[in-house]
Amino acid sequence: MNRAKQLEDLADAIAALIPVLARDPECGWREHFERSFAWVRRLQASGCTQPDLNELSGSVMHVYGGHGSFNDYAPLLSDGHGGFNLIPGTERFSELAGAVYESALSLRAIGNAV
Repeated sequence: MNRAKQLEDLADAIAALIPVLARDPECGWREHFERSFAWVRRLQASGCTQPDLNELSGSVMHVYGGHGSFNDYAPLLSDGHGGFNLIPGTERFSELAGAVYESALSLRAIGNAV
C-alpha cells in the first residue's frame, strides 16, 4: 500500500469536489470538505501515522451516513414549477462525491501498519 499516493488521491478528489459544491450557495457541506482538504495537506506536509489516516478517513466519511447526511444532498435548483434541476456545472457531483468516499475508505486500516 502506498499511503502517500492514497492521500494524494484523496486530496485530488476533494479538490475536484469543492468547486462543484461552491456552485450551490445553499450548500452547507463545502466547509467540511475544505477543512478535510486542509487536514490532508497538513498530513502531507508533516507526515502521518496510520492512526492519523484512520482519523482523517473517519472524519471525511462520517458525513456520508444517516438521515440528513451528505448522501441526502443534491445540487439542485427549483424550476419554479415544483420540479428541480441540477445546478449548471454540477453534473459530475455524484461521481466526485463517490471518489472522495472511496479515497477516504482506502486510507483505513486496522492496526498500525503504514
